[in-house]
This record gives sequence, C-alpha cells and structure tokens, in this order.
Amino acid sequence: MVDTPRFIILPGSRRYQVDCAYLREPIRLGPLSLIQIGDLSCDPDFELLPHKQICFEISYIVTGKGSFTTDGISTRLEAGDIYIGRPDEIHQGRADTKDPYRFLYLGFDFIDDEREDHNPYWRIRQMMMDNRQGSSCRDRFHIHTPFVNALKELSNVTEFSSRMLQSYVEQIVVLTYRNFFTNWEAAYPRDGLNNASKKIVYSAITYIDENLLQISDSKEVAERFGYSLTHLSHLFAKETGYTIHHYITTKKWQKAIELLREGNYSITEVATIMNFASIHTFSRAFRKATGLSPSQYTKNKQP
Repeated sequence: MVDTPRFIILPGSRRYQVDCAYLREPIRLGPLSLIQIGDLSCDPDFELLPHKQICFEISYIVTGKGSFTTDGISTRLEAGDIYIGRPDEIHQGRADTKDPYRFLYLGFDFIDDEREDHNPYWRIRQMMMDNRQGSSCRDRFHIHTPFVNALKELSNVTEFSSRMLQSYVEQIVVLTYRNFFTNWEAAYPRDGLNNASKKIVYSAITYIDENLLQISDSKEVAERFGYSLTHLSHLFAKETGYTIHHYITTKKWQKAIELLREGNYSITEVATIMNFASIHTFSRAFRKATGLSPSQYTKNKQP
C-alpha cells in the first residue's frame, strides 16, 4: 500500500507544494518505479536551485511561465508545455517575474530486467534518453488529467490505490512518449467510414478533442486539414447537424466546467488554462454560456 503525501507550505519561497517523495524506497508499479510526484506553485522569480537528476523526470506546466535549464541549456516554458529531465543531468529552473509557473512533476525510472524485452517500456526509455529530440514539447493529449488523478489517489489511499496509481503513472509516461516521439494524430483505422465527408469530419472531431486547449478558432482546424472554413463547416453541419464553431465552443465550456468541478484549480487558473486574457472576460463569457458566474458554479457544484 502506498503512503499519503507530504503537504509542504513555504510562504515567501513557494506558494505551495504537494510532494510525494519515495527517494529511499521507490514504489514499484509494474515495469516502472515511482520516485517522486508532486505539484509546485511558485512565487514570482522563484529559483529551483541546481541539482543532479537521479532519475527520469516529466514536468507539465499548468499555468504561468518560466524556464528550466539542463546542463547549461535554458528552455523557456509556458502553460501546456512538457519537459523531460534525464538521469545525471544538472537541472535548475526559475519562475517568471510577472507570471510565475505552476507545474506538476513525476520522478520515475524503468525497472531493470535480465532481458530488456521483458519491460514493455524499454523502447520508451531508449527514446527518452536520446536528447536529440529536445527536452520540451507542447502537450496534445491532456497529460494533466492522469497527473491530477495520481495525486488524488495518493491523497486518499484506499484498497485499490496501488493499481490505480500504476495506471495513472503509466499514462503519464506513455502520453509523454506520444507527445515527443509519435504522430498519434496521423492514422486511425476508420473502419466503416467509407464516405469521404464522414472521414473528414471524423478527423476534424478527433483533432479538436485531442488539441482542444490549443485551438484558437474554427479556421485553424480547417487549415490543419487543407480545406477552406466554408467547405469544412458545410461538411461538419451536414454530418453532425451543428456547426464546427458550435462543437468547439461546447467542448471548451465542458472542459472549463470539468476543471471547476475537479476543484484542483482556482477560477483564475481555469481562466488561464482556457486561454482567456483575464478572469473578468472568462467570468462574463462563463455566465453567458451557463447562466452562472464561475464562483456561483463552484459554490453550488452543479453538474
């Protein structure tokens, strides 16, 4: 059975940190070992001091901006970015002065076996060790969801927490691999979708669902598939009964409501995640879409 996490509050140097550390006795989760997982929200200009990586580390920037530096090479990061740290690298970081980042992090390693092919993730390990791919990329698969679920599991340990935790940690590792090393958008065997317009609309829906928080407008989706917005909108309405703009807008508000319902983010953070310029514009738009302000919704916890 896994232990509950340590909750660390250090005013003046960090806004808060939730940290689950198993440095002395890593938790074996199938083919992986969990060494550390947590959530760090930083004050402006907070500095993460240089330290040597003892394992692989995946970091996801939830909100704000800042930088990570590995072996002297600095990378600017913002909300929606993923960063990979590798064993034996010298790692440090700094939060932005005006818009400091909050990030989730996972420290883990791959279980050694007598035969490498016994570990299904050994190929992922080899790919992650190859720094020619770079250390950062944009998230396309909502990796924050298994991060949050893993921390929830650790904050309320029950009978099946170990199994659930293994599932979430494996999801984080696999989704990171897909974000960096595979074009998961490219090909899905669309059996039964023989009609050309159905294939186009299905592809558009899949793209929207996987990249929802990065999509700014309907035109961007049309350009992604090489069609005019007019043509794609016509096909979309023909196959689904509603416009592509309506679909994107509906999915985004569903996502905003989901984030508020989870209770892991403040209203300001949800506004940032949903790419609104300010909490005021988000609140006005939320009220127009749902009939409630975000604070009213959070208070009432309506489904």
